[in-house]
Amino acid sequence: MEFTFFILDDDIVCRRILGQIIEDEQLGEVIGELPDGHGNVVGTVLYHQPEILIIDLLMPGKDGIEVVEQLRKRHFRGKIIMISQVEKKEMVAQAYAAGIEFYINKPINRIEVIAVIRGVIERLKMERSLEQMRESIAALDHISNGGRAAGYPAQSILDKDTIRERTREILADLGLIGEPGSHDLVQIILFLNSVPDIEKYLGEYRHLKDLYQAVKKKYLREEEKKTDVRAIEQRVRRAIKHAMEHIAALGIEDYNNPTFERYGPKFFDFGELRLRMKEIESAGDLPSKTRINIKQFINALYWDVKK
Repeated sequence: MEFTFFILDDDIVCRRILGQIIEDEQLGEVIGELPDGHGNVVGTVLYHQPEILIIDLLMPGKDGIEVVEQLRKRHFRGKIIMISQVEKKEMVAQAYAAGIEFYINKPINRIEVIAVIRGVIERLKMERSLEQMRESIAALDHISNGGRAAGYPAQSILDKDTIRERTREILADLGLIGEPGSHDLVQIILFLNSVPDIEKYLGEYRHLKDLYQAVKKKYLREEEKKTDVRAIEQRVRRAIKHAMEHIAALGIEDYNNPTFERYGPKFFDFGELRLRMKEIESAGDLPSKTRINIKQFINALYWDVKK
């Protein structure tokens, strides 16, 4: 499965380095590049329809944020990685608001670029799997004409013991064994494996409260059913924050750590993870300002278990 890239940067050296990294690591194919934001740059990107666009923030002509905003208005569905020497929080926040996936600071760090691209590729793979699942369900519904096959699960349903074992192995890698929320995460993955369409619970506009409520109803013992859904949410949130701390600490020690490379870009927003690493390095005992994306974590955990 090869992914396509388009690079938009006025620095020729930067373009060559990025292209070389993509080629050396066999991450995909660079199908086009532009040196600046002059001319019909938006139309050119839309013509090529790359799955991943790497774009500089500051360029002659249209700047990176302006290009991203115009692409999103014209329904560009590719993932966008922005690179820049600018570290102002306001500019970074504006870039994320425009619709980028990750923000990488220059000068380019090879290890960081590889980790970020792999994280984006994992997201693309997950989205493709979900799309294939929806198409399979639609096809089965059509074939069955409303009969027995309608709504039949498109994803493979593994037995409970296998799901439980694989989930616990991953949680152990993330440093979560012994955390109260790890039990909730196991139950969540068991539940998602049992339903025909996980989009009902993890879709873009779905609230996680529905997922927690369904898990509580199906798996908790009678004496536990009085537990407030918010208690489950808090345990899960604390567990994921602990996992981020664990992965960030590994990354600080060694960017090439296999556990960091495997889980960092996929399970967490890499910008937030990188921020937490900086916080730990500068003053690790202060309260963290980083945010966690619970839905991203659960999605990544589910698809990793299902591999």
